[in-house]
Amino acid sequence: MGIFDDDDLEFIEQARREANEFKPLELTEANVQAIFHRCLAKEGAAETTASSLYFSSLGWEKEDDGLLFDKRQIRASQKSLQYLLGQLKPVHEEQHILTLEDMTKTYQGVIWAKDRASLMQLLYLGSSDELTLFAPLAAKWNGTTLEMPITPTLSPKDPAFPAWWEQHKAEWEA
Repeated sequence: MGIFDDDDLEFIEQARREANEFKPLELTEANVQAIFHRCLAKEGAAETTASSLYFSSLGWEKEDDGLLFDKRQIRASQKSLQYLLGQLKPVHEEQHILTLEDMTKTYQGVIWAKDRASLMQLLYLGSSDELTLFAPLAAKWNGTTLEMPITPTLSPKDPAFPAWWEQHKAEWEA
């Protein structure tokens, strides 16, 4: 007799499938902070990737020391980050320059980042050498540009989400 019976194995397989399934997240400070803390490099991380936002060549008086993220964790979080970015107002408006002020708003006009720290966490994650979703910040317009196309997404709490998700689910679960 084995350690697990058929019911246990079925439960384990279902849990594995659910863990690998993409789950759309709402752009909130809590969701950004959770991804940020999960991705920050811990002591003993096998591989790390750097992220810096402030460079003197882009008009800043002082350059930042940057942050290190765990490469494996940031890769695993890439789709979630792209999904969150897709909820930004400037992405929905197809803006090429994203000011920090514009980036605090969702496509619905709601301010998601009441705390500047959460916005900076999102920027550092997206500017990591591993992802390069954002360019470093330019002092000239106090903002950034997207380094790759970001698909506009909807919040799971949006009433239009269920119909939209049915149409776009395959893109995110691939």
